[in-house]
Amino acid sequence: MAHLFLIAGHGAGDSGAVGYGYTEAERVRALARRIVAYGGNNVTLGDTNRNWYADKGISSLNIPKSYQILELHMDSGVSTAKGGHVIIKEGYNPDQYDTALANFIGSFFPGRANKVVGRAHLANVNRAAAKGYSYRLLENGFITNQGDLNKFNSQIDELARGILKAFGISSAAPVASAKKTEPVDGEIKSGGVFQSKTDKFGTISYQAHMRSAGWGAWQSDGLMVGSTNQNRRIEALHIQPVGETDVVVHMKGIGNKEYKNITKDTLIGTTGQNRRLEAIRITGKESFYLYRVHQKSIGWSEWANNGEWAGTIGKGLQMEALQIKKSMFSVEPHVQSKGWLPPKAAEKVIGITGHALRLEAIRINPYGKTIKAKAHIQSKGWVDYGVITKDTIIGTVGEKKRIECLCFEGDFEYRVHIQSSGWTDWTKADGVATLGTVGQELRIEAIQFR
Repeated sequence: MAHLFLIAGHGAGDSGAVGYGYTEAERVRALARRIVAYGGNNVTLGDTNRNWYADKGISSLNIPKSYQILELHMDSGVSTAKGGHVIIKEGYNPDQYDTALANFIGSFFPGRANKVVGRAHLANVNRAAAKGYSYRLLENGFITNQGDLNKFNSQIDELARGILKAFGISSAAPVASAKKTEPVDGEIKSGGVFQSKTDKFGTISYQAHMRSAGWGAWQSDGLMVGSTNQNRRIEALHIQPVGETDVVVHMKGIGNKEYKNITKDTLIGTTGQNRRLEAIRITGKESFYLYRVHQKSIGWSEWANNGEWAGTIGKGLQMEALQIKKSMFSVEPHVQSKGWLPPKAAEKVIGITGHALRLEAIRINPYGKTIKAKAHIQSKGWVDYGVITKDTIIGTVGEKKRIECLCFEGDFEYRVHIQSSGWTDWTKADGVATLGTVGQELRIEAIQFR
């Protein structure tokens, strides 16, 4: 009887082949768990959060030479291609385990002419040979063939037991070991949307560690990390910040945990603990962030402003996807009868519409941008503020005067919401065009930038 060392292929952001709403990485990890359940102490499962190909894991592996390495995969091709087979190093003769495994997989997933194939240019085949390990790669049918995939899903326990039998390992495990248990946060679902597999770095870049998939590719500037409608939790994050940035996350079983002055390498959350992230708060000291989360049973949240929570606390709902972007600048409005309201990202509606409340003043933190401003104020006329700073108050406070018209110069467009007439068209901030009215005694109620 052999001792089996299992490697689940792909992962760590690489989904592998995809078919009918399933990913290869997730399916072979499901199979690996069943093999472990039936094989017990005769099976060692390699870290499923890794991509053993990408990180050259076999090259640093230290296991007894008597162990038999089996790497699990699924094939892909045209929808009519089907069948399973075993891959070994070219020039090697199949040993007893290779032969038994090939005979089983060929009968379980028929369709391949050659049940054992030698390959010379597969990285892990060669790495194992260089270390003196006995290794084979098993293609468990085609994920792109409906018949193979259906059999994989419906007879996964039979598949697991057949693989063990090929290595002389009895699958007569105790009932408790073989009994399927409900995974943390429920089963992963087919369909939905999984993030891009290509690294895309930008102004603000970020990366998510996901259940069963591991670390995904880096994304940036509002692109999604994670997945939607797959019941796949985010467990950890890396964020490459713009200037000094603090992050707080709410985690299952831990609650709030704060990470001060993060770097690209700061591990936000946990890996290997089946611990979901449920909410996040990002606070930039030199940048103003916008971010939102996709949460189980809720969907996408509203975009949260710098320092606000995105997600829910106390409901036990996993964060499944995240988008982050850096705002152009922040704007703090002073509204009739409300006073100063918290700063908002320039891209959001600043002020209050639909309640007949005048916008009396705004304070812009330009975060390094050069912005010039003029405002036409009730009974005062035009006031030229020149190049503004974060302390410049455009308008008045405590005088109950409406802002009636605005003119900006900067690298952006803007629009205003005017009493009775609503939103204007978007206008380039060229220092000449004005938005609002003069001489009509109409208040500006809100403003928005892009």
